[in-house]
Amino acid sequence: MAEIHLRERDGVLWLILDRPPLNILTIATLDEITRALRSAVQKPPRLLVITGAGERAFSAGVDIRDHLDGREREMLRAVYDNCAAFEQLRSRGIPTVALVKGYALGGGCELAALCDTVIAREDAVFGLPEVTLGVFPPVAAAYFPSLIGYQAAMRLILTGETLKAREAFRLGLVHQVLPARRFLSEAEELLVMLATLGQRQARS
Repeated sequence: MAEIHLRERDGVLWLILDRPPLNILTIATLDEITRALRSAVQKPPRLLVITGAGERAFSAGVDIRDHLDGREREMLRAVYDNCAAFEQLRSRGIPTVALVKGYALGGGCELAALCDTVIAREDAVFGLPEVTLGVFPPVAAAYFPSLIGYQAAMRLILTGETLKAREAFRLGLVHQVLPARRFLSEAEELLVMLATLGQRQARS
């Protein structure tokens, strides 16, 4: 059964994580996301949106079992391929948006941060709690210092602290916070604007 679903509407490609209840990422899921991103490079949409199915989580992180029993090397390979696919999209001028409801933790937080724009519902929660299990977040270590500054990045990486959406916005990890009761309608307005802007930039 597919762990992500792809839908295209009006030139916007939706990539929906679907591993209920918390959209936990596995090596296989990451590879599926990477294939979808690489496919988008071949047939560029105006905008690519990543979100999680359900209300509880964008993604609550990577399956801890994929960090154990000798699978660490394969996990790092999947993470590297995923980052490289995002860089391909960026080099082609294809804008990416993470639409975050609920938890965005660990690998889910890193996946959202790889997108150009992060739009969060006001009750979303961000963080890198895997450090409390002795797991190091490689994407955060590479990308977060330039996104939110060295001190804030180290604080998140080393403490496992979680942040509400507005605090994540204050740090620069989130770019827009929307009220829960109007989340879908206001998010759709923003996505239309971003898709139009992306199309104009592609033509220029």
